[in-house]
Amino acid sequence: MEEQEEKKEKKKKGKKGFMSVLGGKFLVRESFAKQFPFMVYVTLLLMAIITNTYIAEERIRELSKTTKQLNDLQVEYVQVKSAIMEASKQSVLSRKLSGTGLKEATEPVKRIEVETNDKEAKP
Repeated sequence: MEEQEEKKEKKKKGKKGFMSVLGGKFLVRESFAKQFPFMVYVTLLLMAIITNTYIAEERIRELSKTTKQLNDLQVEYVQVKSAIMEASKQSVLSRKLSGTGLKEATEPVKRIEVETNDKEAKP
């Protein structure tokens, strides 16, 4: 019996506490006035944490987007480099220039040396 009475009293206290919050009675209590600055402090801290989390998530999204763009550019770089390497091969160039009358050089390049007098070269 005592247990049932204790449960009923706890329910009544719970209802009273809930009703005092809804009715605003808790705002006029002395204990609330003492704890109000702390509650404001905690509220400001929670707002700072929420703001910080939002900013961090935004930066993560930007970083992810930039990383994706970087990967796309790397793939494009490799493709363009491969195309340039293929186009600059000697066999490909000779095939493309065959219609213009230009021919591939079969002799190695020769170096031409010209001797000049140092006295005549200086004015």
